[in-house]
Amino acid sequence: MSKRVLIVDDDSKSRKIFEAILISMDFETVLANDGDEAFEILAEDPYFDLIITDVMMPYMTGFEFSKKLKEYTETKNIPVIATSAFDDWKKAREEHDLIADGFVAKPIDKEILRKEITRILG
Repeated sequence: MSKRVLIVDDDSKSRKIFEAILISMDFETVLANDGDEAFEILAEDPYFDLIITDVMMPYMTGFEFSKKLKEYTETKNIPVIATSAFDDWKKAREEHDLIADGFVAKPIDKEILRKEITRILG
């Protein structure tokens, strides 16, 4: 059975890039445009092996999303990989708390993403 990954990113191009890479790695993917849509998906089916979330999103940032994930019994143990342009990531880490198990800078490098997923999921 394939491992399932929820991809949360407000940029459709980024979602499609993640989806293509993950499908090539034999993952099943589900896409969400933002944190609110991701929580709607998780409310119906919280069984994901991994969540990849953009840090800089409107409405609910990746920081808010990751904190909210840890508040719910059904989602608190799902590993999270944050993603953002590296400069945004450095600035954001200084200004916010981020609950994430890993980070991958944009633009996405398939090999770096694969290594980060392998490190987190084993």
